[in-house]
Amino acid sequence: MARTSELIDFRRAFWWLLGGVLLPSIALVAFGVVAVANERAAAERRLADEYGGRLRTLETVLRARLDQAAETAGDKHEPDPLVRQTFPLDERAAEGLQIVDLAARAASLPLGQHLFATSDKEGDRRTFALVRTTAPSGEWTLAVELDLARLQPELTALAAANFPHERANFRVIAPPDRSTPLAVLRHALSEVAPSDTRSATVARLPLQAPLDGYLITAELAGDDPAGALAFRTRTLYIALLVLLYASIGVGFALTLRELYRAAQLSRLKTDFVANISHELRTPLTSVRMFAETLQTGRASSPEEVKECLDLLTAEAERLSTLVEKLLDWSRLESGSRVLRKETLEPSALFAHVGEVYRAQQLAATYKTELEPGLPAVEVDRDAISQVVLNLLHNAVKYTGPDKRISLRARRVGKRVAIEVEDNGSGVRAQDKKRIFERFYRADDLLTRRTEGTGLGLAIAKRIVEWHGGTIEVDSEPGRGSTFRVLLPAAT
Repeated sequence: MARTSELIDFRRAFWWLLGGVLLPSIALVAFGVVAVANERAAAERRLADEYGGRLRTLETVLRARLDQAAETAGDKHEPDPLVRQTFPLDERAAEGLQIVDLAARAASLPLGQHLFATSDKEGDRRTFALVRTTAPSGEWTLAVELDLARLQPELTALAAANFPHERANFRVIAPPDRSTPLAVLRHALSEVAPSDTRSATVARLPLQAPLDGYLITAELAGDDPAGALAFRTRTLYIALLVLLYASIGVGFALTLRELYRAAQLSRLKTDFVANISHELRTPLTSVRMFAETLQTGRASSPEEVKECLDLLTAEAERLSTLVEKLLDWSRLESGSRVLRKETLEPSALFAHVGEVYRAQQLAATYKTELEPGLPAVEVDRDAISQVVLNLLHNAVKYTGPDKRISLRARRVGKRVAIEVEDNGSGVRAQDKKRIFERFYRADDLLTRRTEGTGLGLAIAKRIVEWHGGTIEVDSEPGRGSTFRVLLPAAT
């Protein structure tokens, strides 16, 4: 009952733990889905913020470049490439360009100063720098017409100077020609239609006067960088999510496996307690019965007294065997049993086994077969003898009246195989792997009728493994069994 209560408490704790893991993970998935859905917008914002600052820097240096072109317009030795032409701005020219008010403002500027003016007469946009200068006849205003077609080469040069390792391309986009609807449509298509080389615009910045209506853009060659970044993030998130749930699944499976093993072990221990109680109670009952017989004097003749004493001795030996087996397992589990290995010939080992077997006076004999030329093995004589005797005892217990038992040794590669073969009931397929587990006994009629603790084969397996060997069984129900101990040959 206590063991069942422990399992129930363990299951309850397991389900609470599972819920505590799954609920946060579900919340994490929901958050991740929203985050992934917004990742592209976030990536676009990051790129826009990064390249927006560079575009503002380029706007500043481009405006300074226009001021430089205006200030050096009168230099005939090194004409500025941004200057298309220069001419005196009188009232008639100002009226023709429809910049009378700006011309009046320029006339009041100090010498050497300038302002920008834009003429948009009949859809023909022209940009001027109105510079206040001097001539032999006095002060006058010089109109410097800027060549806007040269903005793109100038912007490229300025970008290379300010950002020498930049991978983005910076482009100037002129305002649409609004004189005809067809021109507006062409401008719109030029912005959205894919170019010959794949590129994506990551940032835009409208320019101020005198270049109002113009845009400078930052473009990255290749596929959409925001999409690529979002795809990498989604892939990484999905991979981590799969890894998380794979870990949870593996942990869940391992926990269920351990839970199943704990339940099985609990059941086996319960069966062991029941079996050992039965095994101990039977000889104890016999001892008490024969002791009472002797005590009350019901055994009057010497023959009856001797028979009672013989039976008492046999039951005492049976009790001693059970207790010794329990002590053997306890010593194996605690590691207090120390192996004392020695180099031993298989024939000497078999002789020792035979002496102990005959001393036990079991109700069966066995046939011995030794392959010639077998190498010696390095073993603990008593421990390996215990293994072989355990296998022989099982062969005696689980065979019928016609007992045919063989003990043989043969070479298998670099190892020596010690085999115990019988003609008993055999072992079922589902029991072959489990019969070497502690406390396990096959659930069949013959097993229930024979005494045992379920520790013999477990002890044998542990001893063989300590010697660096293996133990296995070949068996079919109704055709007997062959238990095989494989030990490494001594070097």
